[in-house]
Amino acid sequence: MPAVLMVLSAADHWTLRDGTRHPTGYWAEEVAEPHRLFRAAGWRVTVATPGGVPPTVDRLSLRFPAGAPWRLRRYRRYLAAHAEEFGNPRDLSELDPTDYDAVFYPGGHGPMEDLAVDPVSGALLTRALHAGTPLALLCHAPAATLAATDADGSWPFAGYTMTGLSNREELLNRFARKAPWLLEDRLVARGARYVRGRVPLRPFVTVDRTLYTGQNPASSGRLTRRLIADRSAAPALAVRVSRTVPASPERVYALLSDITRMGEWSPETYAARWREPGRRFTGSNRIGRFYRWRMTATVTEAVPGRVFAFTTAWPSSSSWRYALEPVDGGTRITESMTRTAPQLPLVRAIQRVVGVRDRAAHLRAGMATTLERLDAALRRADVDRSGTAPADSDGGRRTTS
Repeated sequence: MPAVLMVLSAADHWTLRDGTRHPTGYWAEEVAEPHRLFRAAGWRVTVATPGGVPPTVDRLSLRFPAGAPWRLRRYRRYLAAHAEEFGNPRDLSELDPTDYDAVFYPGGHGPMEDLAVDPVSGALLTRALHAGTPLALLCHAPAATLAATDADGSWPFAGYTMTGLSNREELLNRFARKAPWLLEDRLVARGARYVRGRVPLRPFVTVDRTLYTGQNPASSGRLTRRLIADRSAAPALAVRVSRTVPASPERVYALLSDITRMGEWSPETYAARWREPGRRFTGSNRIGRFYRWRMTATVTEAVPGRVFAFTTAWPSSSSWRYALEPVDGGTRITESMTRTAPQLPLVRAIQRVVGVRDRAAHLRAGMATTLERLDAALRRADVDRSGTAPADSDGGRRTTS
């Protein structure tokens, strides 16, 4: 059963520029509708807030003109029916986003008050982004990304295309002119590629890599359905392997992104070269002495110190991704491979002939070897600089002759 972590604001007010407190919380439609759709699709939903504080529904979201009367009655009934679940949320600090298939943040003005400055939420978003866990942020919820920070102090969402409640839509609220800041302005200032729909208050959703964003409450259903559809399209094959290496994310990225050195660590690829530097490359591959082929690849993500990813088009379409996460003592590398469609019968037959009957097990072993060789290459570089090997995991040291 797929699982989603739904993170709600715990704030019950928004502090305006003049110091007054505007009563708020989460927006009813943005919680009730996604929750209903996730449950209908068979997903397990975990509700969490900062500190495990019960969230507050914004009363304006249950009154006209927040929606048609019949819709508002439906949201009110739904929230009442699930009052025990929403009233007993998990503490966000106790949860790991990588334990879930997706993370979903509803909006309302509440996130502008607490999640925008909450370090626990910020760290969770950073970890999810680097791990490749899909993130869905609705309406005001992209404000939560403002609390996210990488180890070097940079904003991990810089350069991402995203949407959120626009200035035009915000200013339709009578109290918005007292707002200390507006979401669209802040996202642009931090380096996001902000986009919005042509017509205010109409559904608009955008997706950039694993980041899903919806512009306004009307986007609740569309955003949720898009996320469910994308995650429900189960890949024909998916393999993931992780390893922690004693090097900074920048050093690891520099090694990974130099595809001309791919033959040094990949058990299958013995040579690679750029066709279009930084964008397309070809690789020469082999399994055993006789099975050889060439693959063509296109780079899909190249964020220094964070992620390097590419897709291959021949002989089978697959996606490869190296996510880099700074940890104590170095960098955690997570290599993942997904293939949406099964391999051609002829390719599978050839693989069986050369001894590869379980492609997933073969890939998992090869990916583990890749990360071991990357680790060794980084350690050799340290030896070349210092003449002394870094400490092994058991605390010993290797020395060169």
